[in-house]
Amino acid sequence: MKRMVCSALSLCLVLATQADTLTLRNGQVVTGRFMGFADRRFGFKPESGPMITEYPLNVKSIVPEVPLKVSAELVRNRYEEVEFRSFDDNILHLAQGDDVIEERVIMLKTLAVRRPPEPVKPPVSPPVPEASVPDARLKQGDAKTPSNKWREVVSKNTLIISNGEEVDIEEHLKKGFINIVHFHYPKALASIREGNYVEVLAARTKNRIVILKVLAPDFKAPICEALEIKSLPQFWFYNTQGQLVKKLTDRFTEGDIDEAIKQARR
Repeated sequence: MKRMVCSALSLCLVLATQADTLTLRNGQVVTGRFMGFADRRFGFKPESGPMITEYPLNVKSIVPEVPLKVSAELVRNRYEEVEFRSFDDNILHLAQGDDVIEERVIMLKTLAVRRPPEPVKPPVSPPVPEASVPDARLKQGDAKTPSNKWREVVSKNTLIISNGEEVDIEEHLKKGFINIVHFHYPKALASIREGNYVEVLAARTKNRIVILKVLAPDFKAPICEALEIKSLPQFWFYNTQGQLVKKLTDRFTEGDIDEAIKQARR
């Protein structure tokens, strides 16, 4: 009888200590519960402390203690009741029965874990202000939180084409539109501030400007090495014929951005 009780207690302890593992690219390893993906971020609840939400570019891997039942919505596919086995190297590893499914995280829109978790709480995006005049500027306070921290404005004309992996930019250009490629470094205030400015401009131009965003974790990212990018952020401007007409690499004030757009329109 004592052996049975001890065995039952041991099993309970094992189950209680089961935990998923999140490994960040800065080397930090966190155990807890994987909560899913929403608003372009993974959600992870540590065993202690507040919820962690991270962009895929900051995440090296996510490994659940046991495969999790999830529903995944991607740009071109949707999966119901599949197993989430892991995430690494920007690839989601799923399974449906005996079929193994691998999808690039850049195509992921949402991933819901089928267990009673605390829901992922994505950051609230600020509303895009309406323009009172055609050349209205984004004022410094328009995209700040009450704590005086900048939030990112995201327009419907924005497409994330890379989380740091190498891609062919010209394959993603939308012909007939001005294309702005934003090499975004989320830790830089200038990248968020001027990124917000081009996002607002795109929202005000009635679909005449498309923003292609590259989320660059650092200069060692494959796309930075492939394009020999030595500074972040950067803004590249393509005209309606798909020709690169201007690069802003060191200086990118609102006036510089306005002038680059004018060049792209010629």
